[in-house]
Amino acid sequence: MTKDLILQQVRRHLKLGNQLRSIFVKWDKHSNQITLVPKKKEKIIVTLSILQFLVIIAKIWTITSITVNLIESFLGIAILAVSITTFLLRCHISSDYVQAQFLNCILLSKDGRNHGKQSHFLNYLVLFFDATELSYYIISSVHWLLVMFLPCQPGLISATLCSSNGLINANTIKLLFAAMEFLVFMQSGLGAAYYIITLLLTGVTFVLIECGTFVKLHKMGVADQIEYRRVQILEKLLNACTRKQIFLTTALIAPACQMTLSFVAVKLLHSGHGLMAVAFMWMYLVVWSFTVITFSAAAKLYGVSQKWITECKRTDRKKCARKFQISLKPLRLEFGNNFVEVLTPLVVQEFCLSKTVSFLLATK
Repeated sequence: MTKDLILQQVRRHLKLGNQLRSIFVKWDKHSNQITLVPKKKEKIIVTLSILQFLVIIAKIWTITSITVNLIESFLGIAILAVSITTFLLRCHISSDYVQAQFLNCILLSKDGRNHGKQSHFLNYLVLFFDATELSYYIISSVHWLLVMFLPCQPGLISATLCSSNGLINANTIKLLFAAMEFLVFMQSGLGAAYYIITLLLTGVTFVLIECGTFVKLHKMGVADQIEYRRVQILEKLLNACTRKQIFLTTALIAPACQMTLSFVAVKLLHSGHGLMAVAFMWMYLVVWSFTVITFSAAAKLYGVSQKWITECKRTDRKKCARKFQISLKPLRLEFGNNFVEVLTPLVVQEFCLSKTVSFLLATK
């Protein structure tokens, strides 16, 4: 039942992403599976990505050319960091058939197994999908309100017209820029969420559940060691989809965004901008939750598989089994030439916390 809820969430996000032309896949009602969008729509998606890149260039120009106080500078950097993060995470120039096939494999397969207690991972995933959808509207609305009330704030594209006071004070112009900020972030946010949540987070969660279910069945004597190969295939498919760009970019960008948002939220709170600080704290919590859940799931996947392999080598001493066990490797989620180990989540969060505290002390 929970797996059906995940599928409903994925279909909902795909529909919203297709409406704003932000992702290269769609839900096909005729075949009841995820397929690639037509080539004509691919060109529209790439064009919108180029538009977002130009918007980021304009935002960088406003930060470097407009002189403001320290708090406004920090706010502008945070706005720019959010824009750059979503752009880099969704920056793909073409569709990937392997990604669609992997999602179809994990979401539509009917293996008939009872995953038992493992289903609580899926409950967390459903809640995170809901929180992500809420974040689309919250963060986009923050951009809208900033343009309407602080149009000359560096980091907003409306600030490019601040030299023309009469022009930027016109409500029609502010509404135009506010709508552009809202739609640009919605479009880029949906694209980024597809890669890091629908594909990466959902993928590692399902691989972890499959691994846990296999280990449980093997201990009960129901599953044979050779079935571990099925879980390895899922791991290889996930790494093929995410290792070179998606997870590598996430591992580099997400902690940096997390540090920036927490730093700015604290600065805004101490300067008396409570409402704005709450909005940035929400963004921080979403990024922090994603980072913790993703790295923890990947670390648990590595730990569970490594523990099972060690136990097999210790208990089964038959010659044939020993030869098979030599070829077994722990499941690991890779980014570039590295992979997530058991202590990686703690290392990442310790790094983020220490650097944030250092920045706060340096700007005290």
